[in-house]
Amino acid sequence: MKNLLNVVLVFALAATLTACKKNVKDDANADLTAGTNSGVEMTLEETTVEDVTIPTQEVALGAVYFALDKATLTSDARKIVEANAQAIKSAATVANYKVTVEGNCDDRGTTSYNIALGQKRAEELKANYVRLGIPAANIETVSYGEEKPVCTEATQTCWAKNRRAETLLSVK
Repeated sequence: MKNLLNVVLVFALAATLTACKKNVKDDANADLTAGTNSGVEMTLEETTVEDVTIPTQEVALGAVYFALDKATLTSDARKIVEANAQAIKSAATVANYKVTVEGNCDDRGTTSYNIALGQKRAEELKANYVRLGIPAANIETVSYGEEKPVCTEATQTCWAKNRRAETLLSVK
């Protein structure tokens, strides 16, 4: 959430700079009409804030965890999705954004099964975001199956950490 605040502050600064844009040509003409420039022709180049490129910021929102071989949300997971949706809506008011939902699995099962299950998990989150008012056109889903583990031990606790869907918010 702190990263999202930083992103919002960057965009607020950019909006302020845009609002404060100064027209250099008008200032040059004012000087000429005031007689302060004695016959010397001046050429001034107009610069604008729009020339500044603001880099895309990516913020990881709350991860949602799933039970073994499941792609349905628990009540706790729904609360996380709702909080993520609020953060996305807040960012949408100040910037262009894209949401990527990444489905992940533990390393048990075949690669094709895990890819399919990871996709179901990502699609489940996407459906909930759409239900909460996030436009489907702004949401991409991807499945990494077992390819991006956060824990590599062969324990129940570790496997539970890998059965997740992560939401990444990219704002520009």
